[in-house]
Amino acid sequence: MGSLDSKLWIGVLIIAILTVDFHFEGKIGSYFDFRFRTSYFSKPSTVSLTLAEKDIEEHSPAPLSVSEESKPIAIVTGSYETAHTGHMKHIREMFEHTGYQIVTKNELTLDTKWDVMWHHEYSFTQEPFKTLIKNASPNQIVNHVPGSGYYTSKVQLATSTLSTGVPKAFQLPEEKEKFVEYAEKNPEILWVQKDNTHRNIKIRSIGDMDLGKNNSFIQKFVDNPLLIDNRKFDIGVYTVVTSLLPLRVYIYDGDVLIRFCPEDYHPFGVENVDKYVVGDDYTPVWEIKSLEKYFNVQKMSFRSTVDSYLGVQGKDSSKIWQQIRNIIGKVFRSQQTKMLKNLQSLKLNPKYFELSRFDFVVDDELNVFLMEANMSPNLSSGHFKQNQILYEKVLMNIFSLTGISKQFTKDAYNQFKSRASDQNPLVNSRDINLPLKFCVEDKCESCNEAPECQLCGHCMSIETRKTLEDTYLEHINRRQMRRIELDYENHQPLTKEDHLLSLWLRTKCQMDYSWC
Repeated sequence: MGSLDSKLWIGVLIIAILTVDFHFEGKIGSYFDFRFRTSYFSKPSTVSLTLAEKDIEEHSPAPLSVSEESKPIAIVTGSYETAHTGHMKHIREMFEHTGYQIVTKNELTLDTKWDVMWHHEYSFTQEPFKTLIKNASPNQIVNHVPGSGYYTSKVQLATSTLSTGVPKAFQLPEEKEKFVEYAEKNPEILWVQKDNTHRNIKIRSIGDMDLGKNNSFIQKFVDNPLLIDNRKFDIGVYTVVTSLLPLRVYIYDGDVLIRFCPEDYHPFGVENVDKYVVGDDYTPVWEIKSLEKYFNVQKMSFRSTVDSYLGVQGKDSSKIWQQIRNIIGKVFRSQQTKMLKNLQSLKLNPKYFELSRFDFVVDDELNVFLMEANMSPNLSSGHFKQNQILYEKVLMNIFSLTGISKQFTKDAYNQFKSRASDQNPLVNSRDINLPLKFCVEDKCESCNEAPECQLCGHCMSIETRKTLEDTYLEHINRRQMRRIELDYENHQPLTKEDHLLSLWLRTKCQMDYSWC
C-alpha cells in the first residue's frame, strides 16, 4: 500500500504541475507560488519554489517597478448650466472608465495635482484655470488651444479669407456699405444675419436687418440645399487640433453627426425657420423614412446611411467628404498666424489640444459649405439617447490620440520616457530617423547646409525630435482619427517647423501608406 500511496502522490504532483497557476509575490521575478487544488486534499495546498535572484536577472529583462500610485487626476468642469444638465456626463464617465479620479471646480485649488484639465469654457482667461495652466508641466494636458476663437467665432470664421467653402459674408458694422452695395447688385440673393450666439437666425430683407449691430455678420443663404425626403440637413464633423507649431489637425473619421430640419423644405417660406435652420430640436436620422432601412434595419453608421442613400440616387458622396477635409485644412491654415501669436504670448508648457465640431451644409450639386465650428460641442445624449455611442466613440478616439488614455500605468509610462531616446519602446530614434537622401548621401555633414538637415539624426534638435515623437505617437494611437493633409503644394508652409514636418510626413507616406 505504501507503494500505491507513493504512486498516488506522484500522480497528484504531476497533475498539480500541469494545472499550475503562477503568481508573483513581492518583487517581480523573485518567487513562483504554485497553487493547486484536487479532490484528494480537503484544503488548497501551496508549494513555493524560490529561484535564484541572479538567474532571473541573467535570463530576463529588468522588471518595471510599479509603485502604489494614486489614480491620475482629471479636472472636469464647466459652467453651472453645463455641469448640471448632463452636457459633460459622457466626458466624466470616459475619464472614470480610463481610471481617472475626477476633480470638480468646487474641489479645485491652486495646489491641486492634476494630469488632465477638461474645462468646457476657454480656460486660458479664467481663474483658477489660467494660473494652473501657467504653472503646469509638459506632462499635463489641457483641452483648449490658444486662439481657438479665431475659428470657433462665427464672425471670425464667416468673414475669413477663404475663397471657397464658406458662403459670402460681410462683417457688421465695418462692412455695412460694402454689403448694401453688393446686395443691390444681386437682388436675387437671400441673406441671413447671425452673431456668435447662433440664435435668432432668419432670412431677412435689408430693411429688417440691424446693420449697426456689433459683432454680427450678414451671410449669403444657400438656397439650393441637398434634400432627403424634402428635408434640409447638416453634417457635423468632430475635429481635433493637437499642435499649432507645427500645425497638426485630425478629424474623427469613424462617423459624423447628421441632423435634419424639423419641417419639410418645400413649399418654402422664410417665416418658418424650421424649414431651413437646424436647431436643438432637430429631426434625427432614424425618423427619415428613406433612411430607415440603412440606419434602423441594416444598422449602418450616420455617414454610411447617407452614403448609401446618395449612391442609390446616382450621386458620388466621396466628393462631399473630400471637400470637408479640404475646407477644414484651409480654415486652420488661414487662422494659424493669429493663433501662433496667442501661443507665443502665453508661453505654454503643458500639452494642449482642442475638440470642435464643424457643421456643413451641402447643395444639390454636392458643393459643401461650412456654417460654423463649435468649441466644446454638445456630447450629451440626454435629448437623443441613440447618439450616446457616437459621443462615446468620439471621446474614446480623442483620449487615445492625445495620450489621455494610456496602455501602461503612469509610473511605467514615465519610466519609459525617462530612458535614452534610442531605448524608449514607446517611440525611439529609430522610429523617427528616416533614410532621407540628403542624410544618407552625407550632404548634411555640416548641419547648417540646409534647413532640411535638421531631419538627419546627427543634426536633429531637441524641439524637432519632440515634434516628430509626438506625431509618431499620435499616428500609432489615432484609432479612427484621420490626420488632415494640409495643402503645401499650392501654399508654402507657414513656419520652418511646418516645412520640416511636411517633408518628414511625405517620406513616411512613401515608406508606409498608412501615413498618407
